[in-house]
Amino acid sequence: MKETLKKFAARFGDKPIKLLSGAEIKGWLASEPLALKTRNRHLGYVRNALGLAREWNLVDADPFEPINGFNDPHARARQVQILSPEQLEAFLNAVDRDFLPFFALSAFSGLRREEIIRLDWSEVKLDRNLIDLPFTKSKNRRRKLIEVPENLRQWLSPFARESGSVMPKKKLQLAFERAAKAADISPWPQNGLRHSFCSHAVALRGFEWTSMQADHSVQMLRKHYWEVVDRETAERYWAIRS
Repeated sequence: MKETLKKFAARFGDKPIKLLSGAEIKGWLASEPLALKTRNRHLGYVRNALGLAREWNLVDADPFEPINGFNDPHARARQVQILSPEQLEAFLNAVDRDFLPFFALSAFSGLRREEIIRLDWSEVKLDRNLIDLPFTKSKNRRRKLIEVPENLRQWLSPFARESGSVMPKKKLQLAFERAAKAADISPWPQNGLRHSFCSHAVALRGFEWTSMQADHSVQMLRKHYWEVVDRETAERYWAIRS
């Protein structure tokens, strides 16, 4: 966001934000020599910043209300990138032990990264094979009841306690990079753990279960995760245990 706001200020710093339109901002990003993903990232951050300006009555209306993001003409044909069961197992075996709960939850629960970071052990109820995520920690501001599959239960059991953050007080990115390098996974697939969860869950457990776990619509799952892997591969994925 700092990078985006620096670029934004360099281009529009002398112009009152009340006079800026979403089309003008999108036109600026379209003219920059940027990758499509980077354009959309900058657009999203500026949209968030001006959303705050609207909240604080610094602008009269949302300048982005009629504006969509940049479309990728190849997006429909592109398949999500995932980890194979063998890659995931090698990665988990290489991870700093203190981070195993975080990465196991990422691979086998359907929770999003930020939801896991906010998770407390008091919300992980292994005696009932359930995670009770309060609405205050959910991305969509809804309480989530997440089933704990048997293999995930085995990963979590040695670490479970009555309360306290699931996350250790260490550098997550450093632990991730070291484990990915040790497992020889390069490049790492974008959003690889969540895509892997959804793909292997759909293949073995079906759309409805995966929809409840990952907080995705069945329509979204059919569009992106149907037939990404076969059932035999999914069985190997869900057999990964500590």
